[in-house]
Amino acid sequence: MEKLRIFLACLFIFGFSFSLQGQGGGRFVQDVRVRGEQRIPATSILSQIKTKPGLIATRESLDEDIRRLFSLGQFRDIQVDEEAGPHGLIITFIVSEKPVINKIIIEGNHKVKENTIREAITLPLYQPLNEKKLSESIEAIRKIYDKKNFYLIDIDHDLRTTQAGDHEFVFQIHERAPAQIREVQFVGNAVFSDDELRGIVKTKKKAMFSFLTGSGKFKEEDLKQDVLRLTFHYLKNGYLKVMVDEPQIFLTKDKRYFFVTFHVHEGDRYRINKLDMAGDILTTKEQLLKDLLTKPGQIYNREFIEKDMQSLTKLYGNQGYAFVHIQPQTETNEADKTADITYQIEKGNRIYIETINISGNTVTRDKVIRREMRIMEGDVYNETEVEKSRERLMALGYFKDVNFATPRGNRDDTLKLNITVDEKPTGSFSVGAGFSTTEDFILSGSISKQNFFGRGWNGEVSAELSHLRQQFLFNMTDPYFFDTQWILGMSAFKTVFRFENFDRDSYGGSFSVGHRFFDNASMSMGYEAEQVSALDFSSIVPVRFTQNSGGLTSLVNLTINRDTRDNRVYATKGMFNSAKLEVSDHHIGADNNFFRATGKTQFYQPIIKKLVFKTYGRVGYIKSLDDTLIPLFERFFLGGVNTLRGYYPQSIGPQEPVVTSTGTQNFVYGGNKMIVFNNELEFPIFDPAGLRAVAFFDAGNTFAEEEDIALQDLRLDYGFGVRWISPLGPLRFEWGFPIQRQPGEQKTVFNFTIGQFF
Repeated sequence: MEKLRIFLACLFIFGFSFSLQGQGGGRFVQDVRVRGEQRIPATSILSQIKTKPGLIATRESLDEDIRRLFSLGQFRDIQVDEEAGPHGLIITFIVSEKPVINKIIIEGNHKVKENTIREAITLPLYQPLNEKKLSESIEAIRKIYDKKNFYLIDIDHDLRTTQAGDHEFVFQIHERAPAQIREVQFVGNAVFSDDELRGIVKTKKKAMFSFLTGSGKFKEEDLKQDVLRLTFHYLKNGYLKVMVDEPQIFLTKDKRYFFVTFHVHEGDRYRINKLDMAGDILTTKEQLLKDLLTKPGQIYNREFIEKDMQSLTKLYGNQGYAFVHIQPQTETNEADKTADITYQIEKGNRIYIETINISGNTVTRDKVIRREMRIMEGDVYNETEVEKSRERLMALGYFKDVNFATPRGNRDDTLKLNITVDEKPTGSFSVGAGFSTTEDFILSGSISKQNFFGRGWNGEVSAELSHLRQQFLFNMTDPYFFDTQWILGMSAFKTVFRFENFDRDSYGGSFSVGHRFFDNASMSMGYEAEQVSALDFSSIVPVRFTQNSGGLTSLVNLTINRDTRDNRVYATKGMFNSAKLEVSDHHIGADNNFFRATGKTQFYQPIIKKLVFKTYGRVGYIKSLDDTLIPLFERFFLGGVNTLRGYYPQSIGPQEPVVTSTGTQNFVYGGNKMIVFNNELEFPIFDPAGLRAVAFFDAGNTFAEEEDIALQDLRLDYGFGVRWISPLGPLRFEWGFPIQRQPGEQKTVFNFTIGQFF
């Protein structure tokens, strides 16, 4: 009986085991092994495997183990070997590890620098290939090429093994010629011609001067903006229901050209029927409507409506309603194609400045920024004063950019004025050398600094040496002396100027005290002492000029300035006007007695994009206060880089013939009256590097005591040049060409200078 029980138990176990093997192919596992591993320990691999000795293995469980090992990202191939053992299956996972990338190589790149591409690659070194990082890297490389208009590049990749056994991952870039726009077309436009609409969009076909204008480049961002440009063009011409579809883009088979088509649904043209105001009326409806650009009877013009919203927002903002909400509501009448517009106004609370917070100023002190503010903490918010504050900060020349943000304050009726400045270097150290037609070899050096110690002080120490001049200068200005509206300035100098027929040698210094008034004006009084002498007269200088050849110039002066420039260092908009009166008299120790009046104006106006028109005008008058002749060294001479650029320095002025042993020569003795105008068009060549081109036209002359200023006698020149805001300071390279050249004058004069442009 006992033997029968044992037999039946064995039979049951055998039958149960057989039934398990029949369910999914499961069998007992005797052992689990790993083969092929090199870097990764077998124990680490086995720890990820769920199949264990003594358990039952099925096809599903083995597949799950393979997927788990692949998810580690370390293997490029995994196989499973099954072998029958004395007590079950011996399962071996045969792995093939991914090679470790030892080096990344970039090939085929000619249009983009290798360092730029490497910065975009996120594929890690000394790790197996990561497919996700590879895709990210390829996409990043494509974006770099997209920015340069190379949309059709191919990027292949390969893994190479060196003789040393290292693995190099290679990006192979196949650069094609950049795809150009062949044609820009319009469909559905009846009101405006294709040529008119092509003038609106920025996407343009390649033209003759595309290297300057950028035409022919395909940019998706431009296309999106072009849809808005076309829509707005129709909206400001009365077509308030216009629709412009997303542009259709066709690429030719050879992948060289794009054809772009804009589909326009123009709709009907509408006129303004009624205008109204609703909501919070600040004054009266009639007053608000009177100041609008939009008027009943006009063609509907979205541009006017937006400007009206801006002016209304500013009007309410100037009264403290910083968060006013203005929404134009439009109702159309399809019968007569008119539109009624109602400006719905919600003024909200009157807002006060809770705090003014300043950030980004690592050098400039807070007080330097705050003293330019036209609005203070606790004041009622005023939109115009906030705009003026930003303009004044930019005009300092200390910052690349100034941003204002106005988040809500801790109460409903307050806001915080957050000012973020981006400082730029305001100091320079330069040592330079150059050559010009007029001055031969030039050496220069300077140390200049605006915003000394972050206090807003301005100073300079400079020296220039050339064949015609030696100049040493020191000056210092505190525009807010002791944090007041007073201006303190001082200078010291030593100069030698070699005119054609004499030398002017001087040294001295000056001191001035001024005060601001109004927003952009200042007045100053000063004293200047200069010991000056004329030397090395040539034989043609008349005796009357050699007799008064030196002495002390001791003068007091009064100066009035008005400055509305957007930047005091590199202006592109605004004006600078200055008038100066000087008296040098024996009562204050002077040897040279005269009265001098000078004035200058500088005007800057952007024309299109970054093309800037500039005009500089100067006038001068000097009169002797005794019976002596105005000395040569105080008279007005023109010619040279800052006056008439087509002529040699100090070569333009009244002349008189002098008979010498070699014949008759003209002696230029300068005038007691002077007028000169410089007109320029300046535009960027490569803005990031500070490289600009300039075309100029100059007119001017000086006139003697017995002459009147006559515009028909002005000397003229024109020319061109290149300017570079270099790390060594502003550099000027200019070629001037005289108009109606006279005997002895050069056809071309080349000028090179280091320092301020004007």
